[in-house]
Amino acid sequence: MLPAIPYLRLRATVSAEEPVVLPPFLGSMLRGAFGHALRRMVCVMGPEQACADCSLRHACVYTRIFEPYVEGEPPPFLRGIDQAVRPYLFEPLAEGGRLAPGETLRFDLLLFGQAAELAAYAVLAVERMAQAGLGTRRARFRLQQVEALSPDGAAREVFRAGAPLSGARITAAPPEIAPLPDGAVGLRFETPLRIKVRDHLSDRPTFRDLAFNMLRRILELAHFHVPGALIDWNFRPLLDRAESVHIGAADLAWHDWERFSQRQGTTMKLGGLVGTVTLEGDLTPFVPLLRTVEVVHVGKGATFGLGKVSVMV
Repeated sequence: MLPAIPYLRLRATVSAEEPVVLPPFLGSMLRGAFGHALRRMVCVMGPEQACADCSLRHACVYTRIFEPYVEGEPPPFLRGIDQAVRPYLFEPLAEGGRLAPGETLRFDLLLFGQAAELAAYAVLAVERMAQAGLGTRRARFRLQQVEALSPDGAAREVFRAGAPLSGARITAAPPEIAPLPDGAVGLRFETPLRIKVRDHLSDRPTFRDLAFNMLRRILELAHFHVPGALIDWNFRPLLDRAESVHIGAADLAWHDWERFSQRQGTTMKLGGLVGTVTLEGDLTPFVPLLRTVEVVHVGKGATFGLGKVSVMV
């Protein structure tokens, strides 16, 4: 039994106020702009104060959403890390490119577990990051609206620029665990999948490799961001069963993309697998796993929108 990961999907629409050229893959740009805007908005200690030794980090909205730290003793599986998995991710709804004044940019921001309670801060940070500018030349944007979507895609609440913010009617919901048909099932890696096998990025992962990384992603999110989640860290039996599921037909390609790291001051090349695979075997025990990663993604760079998986039935 996997722990449920409640989540809230916020769909933002911003419009360009001046000509702009945006990078092809927008996830990294959006994440960086969001983080800067959120910290400028809520930090009372100033930019010189490092979050790691800040006396207010336990109560800070910025660290709770964007840069969470491990507090207390983590389970054996997670020992040795000082920062927790991030309880958010960005999903660009289109590629970048040229935008003329008045043209719109749309993207989803997903908040997991307790982070969903801070949706009002996230919405305001999206508005502030649009005003501060996007792209290398910081072109100004204007927030048109942010929709809070239910799991079926219906808008439950709409925030508009300048309107009062309230999260009273916005609640997180767990992913829907729809059944899978008997027989082979396909997986589509819609954005580059980056998982490590024996400390190296894999270009031919087995289903066991995929299942391990999916489990780790879900259990970390539950442990750090879902209070009261019941977590069984003894997942070896499930991984043993994963060995009986095989990857049949595969149509995969390695896709490289670049992003500029403000922190490191350099351009980084990140690559991963995109395409489809067919899973053959008894998938019944893995239905919650596969359906959950359709929402939370899997692998490195998930906060940027990498590792987006969809189940093809």
